[in-house]
Amino acid sequence: MPLVMMCGYPCSGKTTFVEKLQKHLEKMKKNVVIVSDDSVGIDRNSTYHSTQGSEKEHRGDLRSQVQKHISKDTIVILDSLNYIKGFRYELFCISKNSKTPHCVVHTDTSPDTCHKWNEVSSKYEPGLIDELVMRFEKPNPSQRWDNPCFVVGVEDSGVEEIVSQVADHLFSVGAPRPNQSTQSQALAPPDFLHQLDISTQEILDIISSQQSLGSTSFKIPGIESPLSFNRNVNIAQLRRLKRQFITYTKAHPPSDMSKLKENFVQYLQSVV
Repeated sequence: MPLVMMCGYPCSGKTTFVEKLQKHLEKMKKNVVIVSDDSVGIDRNSTYHSTQGSEKEHRGDLRSQVQKHISKDTIVILDSLNYIKGFRYELFCISKNSKTPHCVVHTDTSPDTCHKWNEVSSKYEPGLIDELVMRFEKPNPSQRWDNPCFVVGVEDSGVEEIVSQVADHLFSVGAPRPNQSTQSQALAPPDFLHQLDISTQEILDIISSQQSLGSTSFKIPGIESPLSFNRNVNIAQLRRLKRQFITYTKAHPPSDMSKLKENFVQYLQSVV
C-alpha cells in the first residue's frame, strides 16, 4: 500500500497531521504503520546537528524501516523532517520498486511559529531549528519524487480537508509504472537472429531485383499488401534500413516469429 512522506521544518505540525491522517485511515479499516524519529529512538539535537555524522546513519535507519513495512497490505507514513531531496528520491524509488503509490505532505509553517511550538515541546535547541530551516530543500512538485505534493498550513483551518484529499489520492491511483530498462524482455527462440537475418535479406533481394527492372511497387510473397516506394532506394540505403530494423527488433522481439517479414515491410513503408 502507499507511502506517505511528511516533509517540513522542525515543530511545523507534521506529527499533528500524521495523527489525524492515521485516525482517518484506520476508520477506513486500513493498516497503518508510522515510522518516525521517535520510533527509531534518536536524540534529535545530537543527530541533526551539522557537526555530527550520525544524521546519515539515522536516514539509513528510517529507510530500512520503510523497506521493512511497505507492502500491499500496509500504509507507511514516514513522520520525519525529510528535508533532503535526495533522500526523498530514495524513498520514491523504494515505493516504486514495491509497486505502490506515494505522496509528499509538506507542512508549510513559518519559522516563527515553529519556534513558538518548540517552546512547548522542547524537542529542539532553538539554534538547531534555525540551522535546519537554512538546510531545508523545499519539495518541488515538478519532480516526480515530490509529486503529488499536498501543502498544508497546520496553523490554519482546513487541515481535515487536506487529510481527506490525501486519503482519497492514496486509493484513487494505481501503482507507478516500472522503468522499461528494469523489465525483463520476452525470450526469443535460439535461432531468432538467424530467422531475422534471412527474412529481411529475402525482402531486400526482392526489392533490388524488381527495382533493377524499373519497378517502384514490390509484391512480397506472403504479404497481402504490396510495398511501394516514392523514390529509388539503392542497396546501401536498404542495408542501412535493415540494420536499423534488426537493432530495434533484437531489443523488442515479436511474440509471433511469423510476423518478421510483415513487420519489416511495414517498417520500410513507414521510412521510405
